[in-house]
Amino acid sequence: MKGVSLLYINGQEAESKTSANTIEEGKNQVVLRMDKKVGRGSSQTVYTSAPYVIDINVTGDEVKVNHPVARSKQEAEAAFRTGTPEWRITQDGNTLQYTQEKLQGRDGFLPYSDVGELVAKHNEQRGITFSGGEVAQVSTAAATTAAVATTAVVSEAPKLEATSKKAPETVTNQNNVEQLKAWYLKASKAERKEFRKWMIDQE
Repeated sequence: MKGVSLLYINGQEAESKTSANTIEEGKNQVVLRMDKKVGRGSSQTVYTSAPYVIDINVTGDEVKVNHPVARSKQEAEAAFRTGTPEWRITQDGNTLQYTQEKLQGRDGFLPYSDVGELVAKHNEQRGITFSGGEVAQVSTAAATTAAVATTAVVSEAPKLEATSKKAPETVTNQNNVEQLKAWYLKASKAERKEFRKWMIDQE
């Protein structure tokens, strides 16, 4: 929809940022951001959000993605402040469930200067691969990420494939720690308190 830029679909640059793209049925990963004029008159400006990685399961004919409600710069900033903006995603006219994660940028002045490289890194760290135009494999770390709910839904974590090699286990463990840190930072004060209590009980 107007005001949304599609950047990457299943690890590949989108055919068009601002018009229709073709996707396959099944699990799909879409990287998008909001690029929308907000405000009125002389105070009108374009608000560009950070890119977000959205995971959806397509079973219908048409998926529409609309940006969070944002009529002013203040409203836009408030919508994205939490890290879980309310994208309005529908499939054939019905609300479509999704999970999301803000794409991790670099430190410095232009954190998203090379989105393609950041998307590749995001997927590599989570063991996400693509086959036949859709999401093919998701590692344990990605399942942890999927547990971070948007206001829409948390999708069921995919079944994981066991690995017999020992070397990748170290990488996966490191990724799990990073994901747990990210999950903790996104949690509310009440959720953090409950998690710490649970963690102490496990000792």
